[in-house]
Amino acid sequence: MLATGGVLYVFLLLAGLSCNQFAFEEGGMRSLILSPIERHKVLIGKNIAITAIALVFATVLLVINGLVFGDLSPATLLFVGISFVIFAAIMSVVGNWFSIRFPKRMQFGKRLNVSGVTGLLMIPILMLLAVPPLAATAAGYFTHSVFVEYATLAAFAALSVGFYLLVIKQQGRSLERREIEILDAVREPTDQ
Repeated sequence: MLATGGVLYVFLLLAGLSCNQFAFEEGGMRSLILSPIERHKVLIGKNIAITAIALVFATVLLVINGLVFGDLSPATLLFVGISFVIFAAIMSVVGNWFSIRFPKRMQFGKRLNVSGVTGLLMIPILMLLAVPPLAATAAGYFTHSVFVEYATLAAFAALSVGFYLLVIKQQGRSLERREIEILDAVREPTDQ
C-alpha cells in the first residue's frame, strides 16, 4: 500500500496538468479548433501524454522506494501496476471533464495551480482514486486470499478502463461545443 500511495501522490502532483489540459495552448488552441481531427482523439492524445509523464514519475518513485525500503517484490509491482491503470483511467475522465468545464490560462515558469473548483474537489477525487486499492486489499484480507485481492483490483481496472472508453467520445463532443470558451480562457489577454 505504501508504493501504491506513492503512485497516487504522483497523480496528485500532476493534477494541475491533467485537470487543465489546455492551460498552455494559447495560439495552439486556434490550430486545434481549425484542425479536422476528431476531438475525442485530441483528448486521448493528451491523456496518453499525461499518463506517460505519470509513468516516468511513478517509475522513479518506485526505484527510490525499492532502494530505501527494499520492499519491491513482483507481487507489489503487479498491485501497483494494476492500481496505476485504475488511477490513469479515472484521472483521465475527471481531468478531461475539468479541462473542458473549468479551463484556466497558465504560463511556463509559474506555479501550476488548478482552478478553484478543481482545487476544491481534489481531496474527494483522491479519495475516489484510493477506493479500488483499499477495497481490493480489504477483500483479500477478509477472504484470506491473495487471488481475491488481485482479482478484485483487476475487476476495478477493467471497470475503470471500460468507463473511460464509454465516456471519451461524449467528452470529445463536449470539447467541440466549448472550444471557443476554452480559447477565450487560455489565450493571452493581449491576443486579438
